[in-house]
Amino acid sequence: MALPTSGPLSLNQIHIEAGGTSGTTASINDADIRALIGKASATTMSFSEWYGASSSVTINITISSNTNNYNLWTNKGGTYSAGNTTVNVTINSGVTISSTSTDYAFTTGLGWVTGDVINITNNGTIKGKGGNGGAGGNAVYNSSVSNAGNGGTGGPAFRGQFACTVTNNGSVYGGGGGGGGGGSFYGRLTIIKTTTSYAQGGGGGGGGAGVIAGSGGSGGSASGGQSTAQGNNGNAGTATAGGAGGTNAGSGGAGGGLGANGVTGVLVPNNYGPPEAYGNPGTGGVRGYYQVGSVFINGGSGIGGTVGGRSA
Repeated sequence: MALPTSGPLSLNQIHIEAGGTSGTTASINDADIRALIGKASATTMSFSEWYGASSSVTINITISSNTNNYNLWTNKGGTYSAGNTTVNVTINSGVTISSTSTDYAFTTGLGWVTGDVINITNNGTIKGKGGNGGAGGNAVYNSSVSNAGNGGTGGPAFRGQFACTVTNNGSVYGGGGGGGGGGSFYGRLTIIKTTTSYAQGGGGGGGGAGVIAGSGGSGGSASGGQSTAQGNNGNAGTATAGGAGGTNAGSGGAGGGLGANGVTGVLVPNNYGPPEAYGNPGTGGVRGYYQVGSVFINGGSGIGGTVGGRSA
């Protein structure tokens, strides 16, 4: 709290503002007291120079260009004073904060202490990374099949690790989950007394949506039969949509859009008849968190406005 701007002013008031304890010994030449007004030691000083002085620090940060994995604590600047600092962060319109991994796109970080105040105004968008698509299952006729891979979990967007106020005029999304890989199988198909052995690899799952989108899963291999087909690779996601799953007898599931789960892969289509053996398709990946640490955000009410994904 700043000192008064007029009227009586005591050394004890100045001492308290500088972080001292009321009633304890202090001198106008003490370093912490001089620091309030930027005075050097043993210079001429008047009590009136401390009118309106404050130990509080205000840091204004504007994020004006796209960035990844932003940690507010490590970007706070050198004027920070523990327990006396208000940080005002503005994310400009059109700016995207994303993640290159399954780590958080934006986090308040750790290191803040009681008395610090964090205000964040988001006019842009904060997005987690998309989950990768699962690989399609493999098939070797009359020998083996493998289950397809599951889609990857979408990455988280925002993490509160210290009390903060978030005004969301833009959007906050967890990354889309990756699509599950398609199932594989082998068997024999008889048409008008002609029997053909076959093996089919599953298609790869599509990647989940994110500024750094998930990659498509690889198609499964197939060998050993008279008729074999490799599974096609899944497609990568985009900044706004999940990628399509790779096609084949057992197609991969599509990747989830922003804040959405990936789709489970397909097992066996009806036009092949009952297989002799099959590998299960992969499940779709779970959508990412748009916020983690909601207890720290807006007094526990969490981020409002346009959001998508899970919350914790």
